[in-house]
Amino acid sequence: MTYKVASLFSGLAGLDIGFSERVNVHRDSVDEEFIDSEAPQDGFVYLKRLPFTTVFQNDILKSAKEIAEWNGWANNYVLKDIRELLDENYEFPEADVVTGGFPCQDFSHSGKRKGLDSSRGTLYQSFVEVVKRIKPTIFVAENVNGLLTMPGNPIEQIVSDFSNVGYQVKYQLIKCEEFGIPQTRWRVIIMGVKTEKCTNLPEDWNIIRKNVRTCKVGSYFKHLHEPGTTEDPAQTVFSKAARLEKGQGQKEVGLDEFGPTMRAEHHGNIEFRRITGGKNGEDELLQRRLTVREAGLIQTLPPDCILTDPGKRATMKAYKPIGNAVPPLLGYLVADKVHDLFKLF
Repeated sequence: MTYKVASLFSGLAGLDIGFSERVNVHRDSVDEEFIDSEAPQDGFVYLKRLPFTTVFQNDILKSAKEIAEWNGWANNYVLKDIRELLDENYEFPEADVVTGGFPCQDFSHSGKRKGLDSSRGTLYQSFVEVVKRIKPTIFVAENVNGLLTMPGNPIEQIVSDFSNVGYQVKYQLIKCEEFGIPQTRWRVIIMGVKTEKCTNLPEDWNIIRKNVRTCKVGSYFKHLHEPGTTEDPAQTVFSKAARLEKGQGQKEVGLDEFGPTMRAEHHGNIEFRRITGGKNGEDELLQRRLTVREAGLIQTLPPDCILTDPGKRATMKAYKPIGNAVPPLLGYLVADKVHDLFKLF
């Protein structure tokens, strides 16, 4: 059986890739049980497909939709504010699952933390309304761990609002580096199941188990050529922003480390990659900021995905949708848990 997924706040489709596309990650990231076959890139593998198909996607970021379209990840992708669709009584398709990463800026530790006091911070309510209208068996929402530390406890209000439309709701803090993702990215996964379907579920039905494996940045970068010698357009472009003495984005990314959290609003201050190499027998130290491709790989986007406009001069426009994305590997692990739940009904 194939389950239908309606995706909200879809971005470039990172969560949707995990549910309904062919996920391509480094072998060091996953347990053997998930692997289907070898991928063309050295060390990378395709994961077993899961029985989901995406029937609707929605976002307001044009560059994110473009990336989804270039890669064949766009499925009935509507570029419009979700609040406008609700006001227009948009006819959403039937779906077994509703997913989405509602805007996180007002809950993030790096933002102004306006929380539920901002219009953007209450966009989750549109998510609740879509769930109320579609009535999926399961919904999955993703957001930053700041939800758990905000004054006023917004996570409890969010759980209550979803519960009030007929769902048992639980949440889990995910530390991505513990799940095979080469990045110190902490996220909250909120999951809800229709109340009448919960009779036979265990108490910890929402818990996504950790991978046995962890994976560092070096595994994902090993196959790359430097910007001056590569034929990959996304590997040729990187921010030329000068090194600052302090602030976000000034960290050097070591190959034997987990990457930093990829941010959407870095304003050019995306982290540095430091490369030691030799020239004419002399040891030298080269330094530059992360390329668009490297940022994508830290997010576990496929190593061969298209991140710059085909046929046009490569730009850095993809940094923002990459930073906003749910890592596809995290999406896959979430989807695998959702599939396990359907087996219990």
